[in-house]
Amino acid sequence: MKLITNTCLATLLIVASVTFTRCTVSSGVSATASYSNPAWGPSEYSGVRYYYLPDIETYYDLSSRDFVYMNNGQWNYSGSLPAMYSNYDLYNGFVVTLNYNVYQPWMHQQYYAAHYPRYYYRNTYRNAAANNLRGFNENDRKPFYWKGDERTRRNDVRDNNVNDRRNEVTRPPQNPNYRGREVGRPVKVQPGMREKKQGEKERKGRNG
Repeated sequence: MKLITNTCLATLLIVASVTFTRCTVSSGVSATASYSNPAWGPSEYSGVRYYYLPDIETYYDLSSRDFVYMNNGQWNYSGSLPAMYSNYDLYNGFVVTLNYNVYQPWMHQQYYAAHYPRYYYRNTYRNAAANNLRGFNENDRKPFYWKGDERTRRNDVRDNNVNDRRNEVTRPPQNPNYRGREVGRPVKVQPGMREKKQGEKERKGRNG
């Protein structure tokens, strides 16, 4: 009888352990998500969800694969570059890969417009590799560059896709000294700029 009791107890402990482990795994959140980069985007930074294209003040959401841009005072979403930016060359444009922790950065546009004015990089990142400048990564806190013949290969892809635009944008640059020392530096992600967890959303809903 004692043997049967001990066996049952051991079985219950094993079942409880397996159940707890499964619950822990199923409720966990992956530290780094993985998104597929568009053909025109930088490919070396997996996990980044948002790009910012400062020259046209437009965001790209790699999760939904939408461009997010301001038009008539409202944020619009489009699977392709809007006609208003028909002269912009995505394949050679400067790209800011935003902080992994930010959520819907366009809701905080004042920060990104201040840190990354149009064409600011022409005067900010000056070194021997300036002609190969590709973008800025907020997570590494430094600019990154075209590698080898990557630019040539990207342009070949662009030229074979008749739906992609290929001319340089003609909008004038903003003052590169806008907000002084913050220009070209990563935007600090405040608590209100992060994605709210489900529990936080429910509490906010109950509190009105």
